[in-house]
Amino acid sequence: MSFPARSLHASNLLTYASLACGVGAIAAAVHSSGAGAGALLALAALLDTFDGRFARRFARNADRQAIGGELDSLVDAAVFGITPVAAIGILLASTRGEVPVGWWLGGFVYVLCALTRLAHFNVAHDSTRFVGLPTPAAALMWSTLLLWGPDATRASVTALVLAAAMVSPLPIGRPAKRGLTVFASWPIVLLIVHAARL
Repeated sequence: MSFPARSLHASNLLTYASLACGVGAIAAAVHSSGAGAGALLALAALLDTFDGRFARRFARNADRQAIGGELDSLVDAAVFGITPVAAIGILLASTRGEVPVGWWLGGFVYVLCALTRLAHFNVAHDSTRFVGLPTPAAALMWSTLLLWGPDATRASVTALVLAAAMVSPLPIGRPAKRGLTVFASWPIVLLIVHAARL
């Protein structure tokens, strides 16, 4: 008999770790640590960069492969869609005492576009390129923004710009070899810089 717990598998360990980073980023924000939230968002993006390659090292049947793909997308929605909005909202509340309605509106548009982008990717999967800004790259933009601390106006504008970029027809090549190394250096640098500020 098949039941959900049987879908737990070692091939998804990096995806699970990415989810843990998302939860940790919110916890860091609750403790007023923008550096902690930024570092964990960067680490989540780095893990997501390699989770597919990691999963392919395991022998998996078709069902496990399909579940791994669904899990990856759901975790991306939570970690790269909802987590940045929640974490920055919490950080704004801790520094300002209140959060402008404009931020929550911008955050809603951001999450809406992140989920729409992920749903489109799942249906119209293109193995050669991305169409629209990938959600991990959007999360890295949030991590970069947190180097300067939370600011409601800057965060609201960033949310709308990233939202538009995620659902745009912009073609983005998949990084490979040297390009992958260059891309992976972005979250690594952010992780180091944020960690130094803890």
